[in-house]
Amino acid sequence: MPRKFANTLLILFLLVVAVVSWQWLDDRDRSELAPESTVAMAINETDYTLEDFVITNVSNTKGQVYKLSGKSLSHFVNGSDSIIDQPSVQMSGQEQQVWSGNARTGYLSTDFSKLELVGNVALSHTRKDNPPVDVKAQTLNIDSASRTMRSDQPVTIDGGQWSFQANQMQADVDNGILQFQSGVEAQYAVQQ
Repeated sequence: MPRKFANTLLILFLLVVAVVSWQWLDDRDRSELAPESTVAMAINETDYTLEDFVITNVSNTKGQVYKLSGKSLSHFVNGSDSIIDQPSVQMSGQEQQVWSGNARTGYLSTDFSKLELVGNVALSHTRKDNPPVDVKAQTLNIDSASRTMRSDQPVTIDGGQWSFQANQMQADVDNGILQFQSGVEAQYAVQQ
């Protein structure tokens, strides 16, 4: 009997040491985390991700507003803008106009009305019976509610025989009108 009692006491002692050690290590791990980092993780936590996605934004009055696709879209718990990896966008205007483009990254507003394209933005504007016009920039903001696009950074526009450079640009999607502000330079190649 005394031997079984000693073994039981030894097992109980080891069990108590294990529980106390585990509790001590668990408390130590939590105390080493700064409160700011745990809050930041909760704010920036992804609540869903879409892979190889296509979103079509449709208006009751205008029909298809835009079609957006990308490699991935991440939405966050805090309700901020979604981040898109390698976005591609296509918008249709009047008179069979099509604006299509892509970028390295995109930011989509929570109501899907604003899209910011960032990094190596390449946009092409085609219109029935006209050659394409290519726009290159580092950022481009698209507002589907007002049907406008703008860049507050330098842009280059190439129409084949002519090209523009400007520090800022605004475009009307429906009418295909491009407005350039500040530092506008143009070149025109005469065909011989």
